[in-house]
Amino acid sequence: MRINGDDPVLVAAGLTVGYRGRPVLHELNLRFGPGLHLILGPNGAGKTTLFRALAGVLRPSAGSVRIRGADPAADASVKRYVGVGAHRAALAPRLTVAGNLDYWARVIGLPPSRRKAAIDRVTGILGLDEIAGQRAGSLSRGQSQRASLARAMLADPPVLLLDEPFAGIDPAVAVQLRGYLRALAAEDRTLLVSTHELAEASEIGDDVTVLRDGRVIGQGAARELRGTLLGNSYRLRIKGSGDLAGVLGRLGYDGRSGDGRDGRLGYDGDRGDGAPDGRDGDSTAVVTVADEREAQRLIASLIGAGVAISEAGPAANPLEDLYLHLQEGQA
Repeated sequence: MRINGDDPVLVAAGLTVGYRGRPVLHELNLRFGPGLHLILGPNGAGKTTLFRALAGVLRPSAGSVRIRGADPAADASVKRYVGVGAHRAALAPRLTVAGNLDYWARVIGLPPSRRKAAIDRVTGILGLDEIAGQRAGSLSRGQSQRASLARAMLADPPVLLLDEPFAGIDPAVAVQLRGYLRALAAEDRTLLVSTHELAEASEIGDDVTVLRDGRVIGQGAARELRGTLLGNSYRLRIKGSGDLAGVLGRLGYDGRSGDGRDGRLGYDGDRGDGAPDGRDGDSTAVVTVADEREAQRLIASLIGAGVAISEAGPAANPLEDLYLHLQEGQA
């Protein structure tokens, strides 16, 4: 990973982009080398606008974009280096999947000798073989998304800009796609991927760039970035039998929606049958702890009070907590 390397493939310097005089992106400075880079942010943060500007579709009102040193907005030949997977599939509804791919293979200038092999490669990777003869207008959202991704990958470009590629894709295809994206990144390609599928995002991405209101508010590895923006506190999920709720209340986690005693956020959980006291069977609680030391002290106190702990760990991965923070900040 070379997010700020000396030889970045993709560079945005002072990038400002807007619509009808209204800025959406504000003086972004980004440098991406080979690897898989995640773009994270709530709706309206500017992710799609960023991808359109990086691809040369939108001209900056200030600043610049460079791909391998050239401006994609000024030099159309640069666009052959970039494959774009839009959030909404750009497919001709009356053409079949194969027809759409053949059309776009012609548009991007693939010679006849390479077209069939390219189409076969991407349809195989994305599980489109069985629907290759189906009209695009009859596809489900997940199928359309896969076809759009196939279009972006036709020319096997060194740079891929994928806007929400996992949206609407079934788990089996998502696993295959994640593996393929990692394999592409390992071949010295530069991939930028925006996503709301956070369960695996922190594992597949080399780094994360966080956008809010058109500005970069953080950049780095997922876990380190979360610590920088949110501190060491996190939500701890605890599962156990006994009076879990009662003991948590006596320890200061009293279940209120705001701050609990000692400045800690409250208990949020119930027993499997919906009863809140947790005396019969397992119950689950989610509490916010300041750091690992507080988590260890809390678990020890629960065990000491007779609660049999069967499970304890973070309630979410680093990106999920960070994303919730971004959404709350936007609200």
